[in-house]
Amino acid sequence: MRKERDRAAAALLGLLVAALSCSTPTDGGVRVLSAELTTPAPFARTLRVELDRPSALAVEYWTDGDPHLRVEAPVTQSATVALTRLRPNRSYHYQVVGTTASGSFVSDTVPSDLTASLTTATGQRTVPLVLLHLYQPNGFIGYAIVDDHGDVVWYWRTSGFPYGVTRRANGNLVLLDGGRGLVEVTPSGTIAHELAQDLANREMHHDVVASPTNTLFVIAFDDRVVNGATVRGDAIWEWNPETGAMDRRWTAWDFYTLGNTQPFSGKEWMHANALAIGPRQNVLLSVHHWNQVLSITPDWRTVEWRLGGMNATYPLAAADAFSGQHTPREIAPGRVLLFDNGLARGGFSRAIEYSLDGGTARTLWEWRSQPLNYAAAVGSARRLANGHTLIAFGMSAGLVGSTGPTEVYEVDATGTPVWHLVTRTQTMYRAEPLTSVGAEVVETAER
Repeated sequence: MRKERDRAAAALLGLLVAALSCSTPTDGGVRVLSAELTTPAPFARTLRVELDRPSALAVEYWTDGDPHLRVEAPVTQSATVALTRLRPNRSYHYQVVGTTASGSFVSDTVPSDLTASLTTATGQRTVPLVLLHLYQPNGFIGYAIVDDHGDVVWYWRTSGFPYGVTRRANGNLVLLDGGRGLVEVTPSGTIAHELAQDLANREMHHDVVASPTNTLFVIAFDDRVVNGATVRGDAIWEWNPETGAMDRRWTAWDFYTLGNTQPFSGKEWMHANALAIGPRQNVLLSVHHWNQVLSITPDWRTVEWRLGGMNATYPLAAADAFSGQHTPREIAPGRVLLFDNGLARGGFSRAIEYSLDGGTARTLWEWRSQPLNYAAAVGSARRLANGHTLIAFGMSAGLVGSTGPTEVYEVDATGTPVWHLVTRTQTMYRAEPLTSVGAEVVETAER
């Protein structure tokens, strides 16, 4: 059945290319000489357009009942544009704006194992898209982008645990695959660059973030022998995808000894689990085993403050203290938002925001789900541009004592939930807000 459908689609494509080669402008402008529609990956199409002379190019595409999407290319005579954010199992139409060149296609089907990981959401999000990091043993493992209809509009399978995600200035997503390494993926689903995982010498884990110069910072284990035993610390490396250069920028061993941090047992000393760039280009590093967030100066030479944990420059009262935390970000100067797992406390996890001022930290805002959800590990809290917060509880019921479920909320500034998604996956590492899959924008009636 699938082969018959593919043959029919290929035949239709041939007819469309032939028709487009004869298209004419509707306004006396440029003429489309040819156009070719291809499928580089599920939920993406690319349209290669040849014009009779250099010109700016715009393509609109839509499915019945939805607003038009639009993607543009700069002045050129030959352009390839990606049609992204496609809802599953829908008939789409497209047109090269200002010409009669047009066509149609049917979008893809969500794989059954990914469908099994998701349920229908309730409420209405304000963020257009949410990227979920999903891990289901013997099921879907990877990343999925969900739109405001609750439909999957993009996905990527990983060979290992789906860790951090960041977006570069070129619009590409960089995915940290615990088994494969760093993979830079275009919105149309093709690989632009890749850095292989090195489990023996520099195992990358937990997070990657685009730097102010458009390189990438990534956490990697840094093992040292101390008193005859191998102790696993952490370092931050910088990767330049264009040149291939990989340089270590910072290591905890240059700043700390085992005695001036949280006591630990076993091999792993730190378990760093998140990176973020602060408002002054300072670098925030979350250290799970220390119950602490570090801020590293932009020149990498100094740890300028330590929030929470042992020997903190910003100590916290018991009621304000976090433990096992994830995704800290300095969302404004002196304001830090994070997901507090509450590993030392138990009972519930929460999103919490702190004000840092003159060596004193105080709680500005916190949010707990009702009913309470305790996630012993993973999870995220992201502040949106409109003041809402996207919060993910990532552990299923019974997993390491967690209550479950794996769920995501968008809550407004007063803490009122406006959207709620419950998944059927074992672990959800994070939920990330996105405004687009690629370069597509939603057309408005006023345009």
